[in-house]
Amino acid sequence: MLKPLRLDNMDIVVRDFPAMVAFYRNVLGLELHPHGYEPDKGWAMFMCGDTDLVLLSVPDAPRDEHQRTGNYVNDPAGVHSFAIQVADLDEAIAELDRHNVKWADEMMHYGAGEFLPRAPEGDFDGMWYRFRSFYDPEGNVTHLCEVHPPRGFDRSRHGRD
Repeated sequence: MLKPLRLDNMDIVVRDFPAMVAFYRNVLGLELHPHGYEPDKGWAMFMCGDTDLVLLSVPDAPRDEHQRTGNYVNDPAGVHSFAIQVADLDEAIAELDRHNVKWADEMMHYGAGEFLPRAPEGDFDGMWYRFRSFYDPEGNVTHLCEVHPPRGFDRSRHGRD
């Protein structure tokens, strides 16, 4: 059986490499990996927690006509998006508003495999998320999210042999 250690990296093929590097560094505040920036080769690797985000420059890459949204139910199959966990979602939204980020949807709540009409009150049986989706300069969907695990859940005790 395969024994994965962690999700190592996510790659985004980009057309306007300098603009995308500036967005991920200056707007989202991701730190460039000290060994992962080769602008002449069109490669930039950012650190975000325990996972790296890699931008790969392909100026003539085709772009799907359908722009994804914050609601996966309406979107085509395939990799949809990624999420950046923040401690305070309202603060993070205000920061991105200062940079005039284009929002994909309003605030959403998701838990137990479905969209929720509002944030759960009290104990919730399972994991739930409060999130808002936005577009990077090339239209890729990213979510800012607050993660609300069930009381007593410790991720570090799971998924490791």
